[in-house]
Amino acid sequence: MKIKILFVFLVVLAYSSGLKAQNNFIPQPESVVMKQGNFTLTNTTKIFLPKKFQKELNPYLVAKFEEDTGLILKTESKHPRINSNYIQFQITKEASVKSEGYILDISDVKIIIKAKDYAGFFNGFQTLRQAIPLGLAKSIEIPNVVIKDNPRFNWRGVMLDVSRHFQPKAFILKQIDVLSSYKINKFHWHLVDDQGWRIEIKKYPNLTKKGAWRGDRTGISWWSRKPATFEEPKTVGGFYTQEEIKEVIAYAKARNVEVIPEIDVPGHSKALIASYPELFCYDDAKANFEVAVGGKAPDNALCAGKETTYEFLEDVIKEVAELFPSKYLHIGGDECNKTNWKKCPYCQKVKTENNLKDEEELQSHFIQKVNKIVTAQKKIMIGWDEILSGKGAKGATIMAWRRGRHSPQLQAPREGYPTIMTSYIYSYISQVQGPSFMEPEGPNVVLPLSKVYNHEPIPSELTTEEAKRVLGNETCLWGEFTPTEEHCEYMLYPRALASAEVSWSQPKVKDWSRFQSALEKWHFKRLERAKINVAKSIYSVYPSYAIDQLHNEAIVYLQTETVGYAIYYTTDGKDPTINATKYESDFKTTPRTLLKAGLFNNKGDLLGEITEVRLK
Repeated sequence: MKIKILFVFLVVLAYSSGLKAQNNFIPQPESVVMKQGNFTLTNTTKIFLPKKFQKELNPYLVAKFEEDTGLILKTESKHPRINSNYIQFQITKEASVKSEGYILDISDVKIIIKAKDYAGFFNGFQTLRQAIPLGLAKSIEIPNVVIKDNPRFNWRGVMLDVSRHFQPKAFILKQIDVLSSYKINKFHWHLVDDQGWRIEIKKYPNLTKKGAWRGDRTGISWWSRKPATFEEPKTVGGFYTQEEIKEVIAYAKARNVEVIPEIDVPGHSKALIASYPELFCYDDAKANFEVAVGGKAPDNALCAGKETTYEFLEDVIKEVAELFPSKYLHIGGDECNKTNWKKCPYCQKVKTENNLKDEEELQSHFIQKVNKIVTAQKKIMIGWDEILSGKGAKGATIMAWRRGRHSPQLQAPREGYPTIMTSYIYSYISQVQGPSFMEPEGPNVVLPLSKVYNHEPIPSELTTEEAKRVLGNETCLWGEFTPTEEHCEYMLYPRALASAEVSWSQPKVKDWSRFQSALEKWHFKRLERAKINVAKSIYSVYPSYAIDQLHNEAIVYLQTETVGYAIYYTTDGKDPTINATKYESDFKTTPRTLLKAGLFNNKGDLLGEITEVRLK
């Protein structure tokens, strides 16, 4: 009898372990309860949608089912009249289901998705898609499960900079489609900067006729580029027409994504000033008013003293506000070089007339005037945390990016500002994601996937009331080092998925080893199926070493961010295999040795690139 009970226990344990292994969801839901059995999805499976969501959701559902499974399913806008083999989207009044939240119940006979709004149905469907095994088939078994889920934050954002390197409309649509499938709901579009103006403004055509194009410096390091001359052709760039932007907005709306435009002023405005030099501080300036080609862009701040500056911005903001339905409009406000303001007669006159003690308060004056323009369009102004300087900008929403000497992540919510966390330490995925000597060109700072994943957006120093002002989290991909679509995707994925889980999931359900496993078992394949150039830098081996001159030795330390794998290395110049030396702890070798190391699974497969470094 004891043997029989032990056998049953082991079977149940094995089954439970198998079910746990199937929990490959990203972002991780609040509650996942696996059950025995499967739902069989076929071409005869019917989908039932509430009538109010039929128009928007129906084409998306049908397209994604076909894309994911090869099955062509039909939808109806009525209650099921059959007993089995159907999927029903059901409006619920259950208190446990919040806005954007859902309940997904998969059983042998039916799949039910409960939600209160369109966003909840959309998000529930994304989780259902992740429950479906990868691959096309005429009959697909979906494991039974009950998932209850609500978002931690309302703001779950990704910022894409298209000023430094323009990315075409088709690329933007592709990224919105992928990002929304991971419950990202804010697409922050950094449309203008020193290196290009990317949005058509009908009242000021020179913004795109001149401001969208720059001299070609392809192949020259970003920070080593010489400024463009007036005579040279301007062949690099591009912009979005207003019709193209409307198409992006409509596409994003169907995917529960709000598109937030950014028009960055008063700094980062070289493309604007090159298009309309009269907005610069000096009327007789001999500055180089060409669109910046890279690196630093001197003389890139708008004049804060000329009234014509505000009249111009009012015209631009009116067009942008009318074009974008989002209640938010981002005006930048960061890294403004105020050197010219200190010498500008217009700026100094305004400073004196308004009793402003310094140029920081002059920036506040500028930001407050722009805020009035934005609010007049019934929009909420967002700014980078520099707009807190001087007298601040009451009524604005803050993106807190700086850390260290500045602490806007504490200051903004403490001063009553709604705050979006965009820490450059954890969220600037323009930084490389593996050993810098093995990655494409980028800032000489490493932001590995695990660091993005382990970020906690709400500082522990905030009170409960202050923490309520944290709207959410956003990861930012600045475009200095992403000249191609492939490189852009390489930087986005999979770190955008880690940020998605930070933004959606409660900390108590997060687990790095589970996230890593989910990537490996499901999501890398899914991204590759979508023709995404996904980075595998997670498998990198990081070498550290010191030269002990006293004993003529090199002391070597190797590490990786992954769990469950082993590092093997060689010091004889040969590529490592699992027959090489297994790394157990730091070791000593001869200086100038060529060290090669790789990460291997228990089958002996090399998982990433081989790290190669000369110890000198």
